[in-house]
Amino acid sequence: MKTTILPGPEISPGKKYRYFRIIQIIHLLLALQYFLLMFLFLSVPVRHGHGGGMGQGIGSAITFSLPLFIFLFLCMFLFHLASLFQARLPVRYVLLFGFGEVITATLILGLLSFSHQSFSLLQMVFPVTILVLVSLAISLIMGVYMVISQVRKGQGRGTDRFSRDISSFPLPKSRYRNIRPIGEGGVGTIWYAERVSDKTPVVVKVPQKDDEMTGLSFMQEISIWKDLQHPNIAPLLSANILPVPYIEIEYFPGSVADLDTPVPAGEALQIIQGLVSALLYAHDRGVIHCDIKPTNILLTYDGVPKLTDWGLARSRGRWSVTGFSPTYAAPEQRQVYSECTGTTDIWQIGMVCAELLTGRPEIPAGTEPVFQTNEGKILLSVILKCLAPDPARRYQSIRELSDALALDF
Repeated sequence: MKTTILPGPEISPGKKYRYFRIIQIIHLLLALQYFLLMFLFLSVPVRHGHGGGMGQGIGSAITFSLPLFIFLFLCMFLFHLASLFQARLPVRYVLLFGFGEVITATLILGLLSFSHQSFSLLQMVFPVTILVLVSLAISLIMGVYMVISQVRKGQGRGTDRFSRDISSFPLPKSRYRNIRPIGEGGVGTIWYAERVSDKTPVVVKVPQKDDEMTGLSFMQEISIWKDLQHPNIAPLLSANILPVPYIEIEYFPGSVADLDTPVPAGEALQIIQGLVSALLYAHDRGVIHCDIKPTNILLTYDGVPKLTDWGLARSRGRWSVTGFSPTYAAPEQRQVYSECTGTTDIWQIGMVCAELLTGRPEIPAGTEPVFQTNEGKILLSVILKCLAPDPARRYQSIRELSDALALDF
């Protein structure tokens, strides 16, 4: 009974999260620089008048080039500012901003190259002209990259291992656009779509079968998930059973399974702390997840973990669906009469943490390099207690585990 929400085909594994953050920082720095240049050009008439003691060439540049510079640098500021949010924008807007950066940077470079008065005006306003030229070249390159990357994504969808045929999508086409299948779980097909009403990118899971167990799993997942609202739990945006069962959640660009492991101890700790925070909230409400694993821990572009897939969860007063993922299952889940309690989630947290730090989903030997540091030794003791075969020897509550993970390094 596996119901994992998978990432889309455009997800970049591993280090691209860090690359994306670097690109965001570059866009921000460029936006700030162009805003400064726009401000300096706006202040030219106040500081120097419209001719005065200045040479006739500079005066002409002020007359003809100054308004154009202000407009072009305003455009560059807006394009780079908007590019900070390209992960959440429809493709056509990303293409628009990419083309905008290319065209505007080319116009400014052309103006500076073929107009001596305009170049002199720039030198007067901002003496370090080489910095402006380098920034414009970077903007040109980044704009070209944005356009090419979006075109490649569009081409890549045509060769995806899943069919582009959306005729099997069971929900009204008037509600969604840009629909494409992006994965399959044990009980459902996973679709990427954008809501027509507000252009929000979402993931829609619909069942592959119409048997009783599949229906039970969907009903349980919706029943439990709709009441869980936490910063580290993927929000359930919409769901229904009739006439067509489906679950709709917010789209996130990847999961812990996409990371290049092992990861640094500090990064692993942040992910696990977010995961524990989500489970502390759920356990306090009587909900046990029972299927914690890397593919069920989605990640935002900022690296914030979002726990998803509550199809195997157990809750007081609700029915339960039996199942587990073998690699991350606790010993009590593998028994003839499978059990899942709060300490089962704790075992699975320990297994995920071990994989983040060592690259292998298994009980660590303790000889791995990461555990030879002071930080690693602390995390090793926590992991080994989580992975005790006897549930009675593990942390007895998520709150106890949360206290043990109240670290900062």
